[in-house]
Amino acid sequence: MGGPGSGSCSSSGEEDGDADWKAAIDSVSAVATTTATSSGFAAASKDSAVSTDGTNSNQKSQNLKHYQIKAQKLLDDIIENTLVMVEDLIHISDNEKTNEGGIRLFKHAPPGIVFDHMDKIQQPRKRPRILPGNEIDEKSKKFRGQLRSVAVDGVDIMAAARDACQKSVARLEAKDAAAKAAAKREEERVAELKRTRGERWLPSIARERQIKLGRS
Repeated sequence: MGGPGSGSCSSSGEEDGDADWKAAIDSVSAVATTTATSSGFAAASKDSAVSTDGTNSNQKSQNLKHYQIKAQKLLDDIIENTLVMVEDLIHISDNEKTNEGGIRLFKHAPPGIVFDHMDKIQQPRKRPRILPGNEIDEKSKKFRGQLRSVAVDGVDIMAAARDACQKSVARLEAKDAAAKAAAKREEERVAELKRTRGERWLPSIARERQIKLGRS
């Protein structure tokens, strides 16, 4: 009778031990996540917690068990020995002219894409030196000719364009008239040869004309 009862007691004790062990592992993992940042940040958070509410921190420290405190200290020692806090000072100039308005893909990379890049017009730094020359007579023919050569008038441009157009049209008409006259003379010559020699010479004349046209 005692055997089955003792077996049930031992099984319940093992289950209680497993439950306690799981609870201990969960508590240690929770403590590890809270202390994973650094010892300095943990100390600062502890000081702030004590200064704001001392009773809550005392209650939490009383609720922690011995193995939890030991695990927390072990994790703090590991973090202090492995992590090295380094301050990388980056000099940021206050001069806004150095900012080119580009997109930096990385922190220390040169500017890649630059928007609204305006090329400044270089102003003349030296005063132009104007040498004194001869006096200009504005009523003279020479001055008027020089002025007319450099001046541009819309009426003159239209007149010159009209003259050029008329010349080109006349040249084209003369070329067409010459071609028509040559064709007429050729027809007259063929008609005269046909009248005097007959119809047999026409194929040879046609071949000669094709050869001449191909060469021309």
